[in-house]
Amino acid sequence: MKWESDQLPLKCSKCNANNIISHQEINDLNIAHLDCDSFYASVEKRDNPNLQQKPVVVGGSEKGVVAAACYEARKYGIKSAMPIFKAKKLCPQLIIIKPRMEYYTKISREVRFIMERITPIIEPISIDEAFLDLSGTQKLHKCIPAISMLKIQKEIYKSIGITVSIGLSYNKSLAKLASEQNKPNGFFVLGKKEAEDWLSEKPVSIIFGLGKSTVKKLNSVNIFLCRDLKSSPIKDIKNILGSNSEKILNISKGIDNRPVIRKNKTKSISVETTFSYKKDDDKLKNELHLLCLKLSLKLKKKNLFGKTLTLKLKTTNFKLITRSVSINQLFHMAHHIYSKAEELLDKELKNSKNYRLIGVGISNFMEESSDHYELKFEDKTIQKKNKLENAIDEINEKIGFNNITVGRHFHNN
Repeated sequence: MKWESDQLPLKCSKCNANNIISHQEINDLNIAHLDCDSFYASVEKRDNPNLQQKPVVVGGSEKGVVAAACYEARKYGIKSAMPIFKAKKLCPQLIIIKPRMEYYTKISREVRFIMERITPIIEPISIDEAFLDLSGTQKLHKCIPAISMLKIQKEIYKSIGITVSIGLSYNKSLAKLASEQNKPNGFFVLGKKEAEDWLSEKPVSIIFGLGKSTVKKLNSVNIFLCRDLKSSPIKDIKNILGSNSEKILNISKGIDNRPVIRKNKTKSISVETTFSYKKDDDKLKNELHLLCLKLSLKLKKKNLFGKTLTLKLKTTNFKLITRSVSINQLFHMAHHIYSKAEELLDKELKNSKNYRLIGVGISNFMEESSDHYELKFEDKTIQKKNKLENAIDEINEKIGFNNITVGRHFHNN
């Protein structure tokens, strides 16, 4: 990346920005990486101005770990995945905030919505970062991809209130490396002509995909920089990197041919179970309730909210029955899914009780980019059910699914 501010005006004549970025390949680069700066912590600081300029982490209890650390906290050496107790030793005045994952997911969808205005080819790699391919967008938006990404950066800050860092290059690995260079609120460009020389002076740890243990093994054979990796005997490299040797070597040279892949949207998610003997009504409902728990867990992991629920039944004479219902309140929580599924099941139990299969599914998902849906419930009973279910989810995440269950499964088993 070349900064030529000594040859350019101090401010942009159009937007009055202080920094002007100039690069000889700026017109030819169309692969970008967008990374929300300290996402969880930034959202919390946005919502509470009193936290500005204070060291803040989002994480669990004393026995938990840091999920995100703001930049003030990082000055003390605090990093993501660090145990909370260790972080507090480094910074006694540290402010610890419990994560609000559903809320962060909503903010993530708002960011995604802004990105989709520029290009449909978006590959999310986590809740707070994504690759974008802006090839062919110049004619549509009347500007080069670099300008489009600057507009995204400005719009996210203006409408959402958080900063993002942008990396622009000619492939995914370099775009991601670029986005890490000037955080927070950075914009860094890496061109094809300079890439290999730029990488040569960087430590091998900069290469995406190399873990700490692999880096230590490379260091043990005097491979510290990317240039060392390129000049080392291929036999030594293969002994450490194995089948990934060629891929890692290419990345160290600035070669990465992986395309930005737009993930296919999930159309439906379902679960089912079969049984070899007739079950009475209560046991059949127990089976349905357990399926609803499993289905909800899948929805939560994918951050999906569906409008349509389908109950599937198969009789002992192999007759297939499906019943569906669509409502305005989106299906996501297990107790809500079960409530509607039980209503459908009760109607079918009046007709027959000889079933050998039961299943439940959710479809007609809300668009991930929608900024209209918020998981809010006015009913206090539903609010209590949500809190209980979220608490059970947190426990099951630590000790395994179905180790903590609800009263229904203690009966008739």
